[in-house]
Amino acid sequence: MKKILPVILFFVLFLTENETFAFEGFSTVGSRAAGMGGASVTLTDFWSIHNNPAGLANLNRMAAGLAYQNRFQMKELGLKSAGVAIPMNFGVIAASFNQYGYKHYYENKLGLLYSRSFGPALRMGLQLDYLSSRFSEGYPGSDHLTFEFGVQYDLTSKLSIGTMIFNPISVKRSELTNERIPVVFRFGLSYQITETLLMVGEFDKNSDLEPDAHFGLEYRLNDKFYARTGVAVNPGLLSFGAGWNVGAFTLDLAGSLEQVLGSRVQASVVYHFGKDRK
Repeated sequence: MKKILPVILFFVLFLTENETFAFEGFSTVGSRAAGMGGASVTLTDFWSIHNNPAGLANLNRMAAGLAYQNRFQMKELGLKSAGVAIPMNFGVIAASFNQYGYKHYYENKLGLLYSRSFGPALRMGLQLDYLSSRFSEGYPGSDHLTFEFGVQYDLTSKLSIGTMIFNPISVKRSELTNERIPVVFRFGLSYQITETLLMVGEFDKNSDLEPDAHFGLEYRLNDKFYARTGVAVNPGLLSFGAGWNVGAFTLDLAGSLEQVLGSRVQASVVYHFGKDRK
């Protein structure tokens, strides 16, 4: 059975056209975004370290975080993520790590990021990525270098836009099959409807998949508690989540129901060091 399972997961991971199985270097990370249907390209929280490098530009104190996503109650499809970000006088530098899969097949992603504000409204970020995949014994792995770039701009004090592209150089995964790592393009809007209610919307295009759209709402009950909900179109998905600020910690939880395959759950925690930089 141990020898059969890697083969089964190989077909699940590579032959299905449903993005719910894929990682391939990019996936929305952090339970805040997960609770809002996966819309994250305009957000400026810590998890921009994985979702849009431009969103880290306003970070004002050092932070580190961990996240875990379980898909359809299968540990073999779990996504583990981590990161650390440090604000400097010349911008924000950060390092991130993702691991998807299990011991017989897994993908790793290591990212090094630089993000900076250009005036009060414009933010940009660039991340260099090292991607690797490994199979059980007898199957070759692969190693690749690519990058991602993001921009955010505040049109008004309430309305912001964001965009990012992952792997714009379309790195070739295999010389034998001419298979390439997907290019991912994302564009979104966020609107602060009231002081306590945020609305986000996003369009995604993965070069291997059909276009997708995500929409979400975040309601701030008080300074410590947030409630969230959202939807996605392809595949159809309904999400919900909550967040708590407890001292230097930010804890977020999210769950979602996917129309064909079932449930996903995600948890993330961030610790902020010291005091805000002036």
